[in-house]
Amino acid sequence: MKYFILTALLFGLFFGQAQAQKGFLRGTVFDGETGEPLIGAVVFRQGTTDGTVTDFNGNYSLPLQAGTHTIVYQFVSFRTTTVENLEIVAEKVNTLDVTLQSDVEELAEVVVTAQVIKNSESALLSVQKKSANVLDGISAQTFRKIGDSNLSGAMKRVTGVSVQGGKYVYVRGLGDRYTRTTLNGMSIPGLDPERNDVQIDLFPTNVLENVMVYKTFSPELAGDFAGGTVNVETKSFPEEKTTRLAIGLGYNPKMNLINNFTSYEGSNTDFLGYDDGARKIPLDPQTEIPRPTSPEPANAGELLESYTRSFNPTMAAKNQSNFLNSSLSFNHGNQLDLPGVKFGYGVVLNYQNQYDYYGNTVVSSYFKDNNKDVNALDAQFVKNGELGRQNVLWSGLITSAVKFNKHELGLTFLKTQNGIKTATNRVSQDFEETSQTAYENILTYTQRSLTSPTIYGKHNLNKWTLQWSNSVTLARVYDPDFRQVLIAEVPQYQGGEQVGVQYFISGGQGGSAGRFWRDLNETNENFRLDATYALNEKVKLKVGGAGLYKWRTFDTFAYNFSTNQPVENDADWILRPENIWTPDSRQGIYVSGNYEAANNYEARSSVNAAYVMSDAFITPKLRAIFGVRAEQAQMYYTGQDNLGSTVYDDEQTLDQLNLLPSLNMVYSLKENVNLRGSYGRTLARPSFREKSIAQILDPVSGVTFSGNIDLEQTNIDNFDLRWENFFGREEMVSVSAFYKKFNGHIEQTRFELEPREVTWQNIGGSYVYGLELEFRKKLPVEGLMLGSNLSWAQSHVDMTQIIVSRDEINNTMTTEYESRKQQARTDETIDKDRVMAGQAPYLINAFLNYSDFNGINSLSLSYNVQGESLSVVGVGQVPDVYVKPFHSFNLNVTREIGERKNGQIRFTIDNILGDSKEQVWKNHESGDELFSRFDEGRTFTLRYQYSF
Repeated sequence: MKYFILTALLFGLFFGQAQAQKGFLRGTVFDGETGEPLIGAVVFRQGTTDGTVTDFNGNYSLPLQAGTHTIVYQFVSFRTTTVENLEIVAEKVNTLDVTLQSDVEELAEVVVTAQVIKNSESALLSVQKKSANVLDGISAQTFRKIGDSNLSGAMKRVTGVSVQGGKYVYVRGLGDRYTRTTLNGMSIPGLDPERNDVQIDLFPTNVLENVMVYKTFSPELAGDFAGGTVNVETKSFPEEKTTRLAIGLGYNPKMNLINNFTSYEGSNTDFLGYDDGARKIPLDPQTEIPRPTSPEPANAGELLESYTRSFNPTMAAKNQSNFLNSSLSFNHGNQLDLPGVKFGYGVVLNYQNQYDYYGNTVVSSYFKDNNKDVNALDAQFVKNGELGRQNVLWSGLITSAVKFNKHELGLTFLKTQNGIKTATNRVSQDFEETSQTAYENILTYTQRSLTSPTIYGKHNLNKWTLQWSNSVTLARVYDPDFRQVLIAEVPQYQGGEQVGVQYFISGGQGGSAGRFWRDLNETNENFRLDATYALNEKVKLKVGGAGLYKWRTFDTFAYNFSTNQPVENDADWILRPENIWTPDSRQGIYVSGNYEAANNYEARSSVNAAYVMSDAFITPKLRAIFGVRAEQAQMYYTGQDNLGSTVYDDEQTLDQLNLLPSLNMVYSLKENVNLRGSYGRTLARPSFREKSIAQILDPVSGVTFSGNIDLEQTNIDNFDLRWENFFGREEMVSVSAFYKKFNGHIEQTRFELEPREVTWQNIGGSYVYGLELEFRKKLPVEGLMLGSNLSWAQSHVDMTQIIVSRDEINNTMTTEYESRKQQARTDETIDKDRVMAGQAPYLINAFLNYSDFNGINSLSLSYNVQGESLSVVGVGQVPDVYVKPFHSFNLNVTREIGERKNGQIRFTIDNILGDSKEQVWKNHESGDELFSRFDEGRTFTLRYQYSF
């Protein structure tokens, strides 16, 4: 084996030296009419036999001696295109994409002068122009210009797209189940047990090639989306040898290099994004923990003491010093032209460590006043304090691909690891019931990981083109040892006068102390096969199939610490050795909490699909893409309720066959002007968590999530109309209108009498409609470009269909509409409709790019804001919560340095306006009351990159 490796290395060195005497011309040849790659086009150096043929992706690679050449591009029934004065540099790759125009009557030759062409933004616009779907996207070049480090920041630049909570994508105001995210066309699981969407902040931009957002449905796409399908494409086949190393440091005056950063001692590997076992459960989750008064077993007291002492004693947040935000990345890739074979490979490694500190956070709860003449809200409690968060993310991407004859085989392996350590120290003031002051410490850690190997193949067999892929994705969300302590301050009176205070964590005094573990593991296996048959130059038939199989386990374990005796106002005091309950003293802190089956479940599902569709040019100007997709979905559930009276053992909860037709029409008004119209039937299925009988208390938020085993899927009818004009290189303008009707819309709802318990239910009729405008225009100043996209949307949910309480004795029910009417203020009118949760009425994205400005390679200003949106749906006396607009204004400046321009410095300023993120309680004609506020400050980042 060692001789084989040595031989391979020597061959690689020899071959690399031989190739170093030449340069390469690489690119793609496109069909000017359809925009698709041309397979088998001939590319050669004029006057010689030095040439090559494009592969089934339309790609070519031609080695040439250093110097100036004339290159000829030919294909049957297309005009020959000749490119003159093309300069080739030794050991460099020149990239040139060429579009051939069809002309069967006059086969005239086209002669052009060479220029640097390959531009990923232009390529992305070309894809949009020729796509069968209404789509928008963002390219790797845009990532670099704007300076976003992860996908959650970059996605905000896409038309009609917003990002909620820094990680969840909403397309056209629709998120959660209504936005589907895929990785290289393959399904990936979400990493939040209470949501259905994928957390996109796990993807750093330097591992990505582009992101496409499909806004209309066609049969080759999976049917479970309404807002859109977001396809994240990773780098795969590099066009030239690239080796880059980059390091970045970021400074926020409010968050970095401070001595009062709120944190706690975790594990030794927190800086790597995972816990080393320091937070694991110290005892078997199935352990029966005895009470202090338990007579059995004989050693119950000793066991209780031992179990209590086994927990990590750290319960309090501490002030520490912290460092700058930091990032490190490495990227290496190359494409080798071997005899009869092209081989490409790439390795991308990325590490980020970010600190967030909020010194004056506010979280509150308000109720509507009992007097309906009063519009002002009554405070239940207000919590003020500090929050510190350390967010570590690293990722690795390995890609390899080989092309030979008319085949391509490839492998992609993506691994991401994320660890978020958060510590909160705040004071809670109760205004409603006890008027007590309480002191709260919350210590949390969330560990998220995604491992996704994918193999794929592409094959051109004369008139048939086959593509297949198979991926297995392993996802885990592990929340080990969430710690929460609420120490209640209880005044002590003597003779009617206050003489002091005491502190309690239990005993009916309003305090509490607990620990919580949560572990979600999900495996997805996804495969798909797509076959395209060219009936002729104008008509293509496409058929295919896909399978998606999911397995999930979800476990939660909770423990409480109690004592009827007073404690000190110090969270760490609770588990000090001398304060632990003992059999002899019969006093002190002791642990309680046994395994609860209702907090745990297992589930699996399968979706098998097949489709057939046609892509036909009915006339030279009219293109029709139509077909149908069939999906058979099944779900199985294992779990039981709190009482143990209802038990499911791998029982089927869903068995549904769906036929999903679609029609996309594209009419070419002019060469670069399209009019699009489309209809598609899609759906949204309930998640494992929602279609269950589990009742899981989240101790951090205090909300109990109750599943609904009778939940059904949502059926959606989608209508789109779009006019687009691609009037110049990188320039375009488009106007879109859309309408979506939901039958059985799934929404999270609260219970009127128990507003801290939520469930999910189907709602009869809901709809959303809106308009989108996008433009990109070069300004008269050389290198200056202005762009913007604007979205306006309206949604309607029928509140008469939402049940918020039931009277089982009298067999009556109360709807959200009736509940709101009962709590309406004296002069308030209640409509039967409201907006969908999370749906913003408008989105504004704008950018100004200046290239090659006074020695600066790129200067970019970007702005993003979305309108006020409903965040938490109120019920009964609980009002609604809305997210206030956050004005994000950012600067990115890039400059190349060094004699060979192989160094690059990038400087960014995030949140130039210094805006804060706020949510507010709203009631009829009352002033907004703060629900939460986080002061983001301004972040200054300097990044240096060196290319070898």
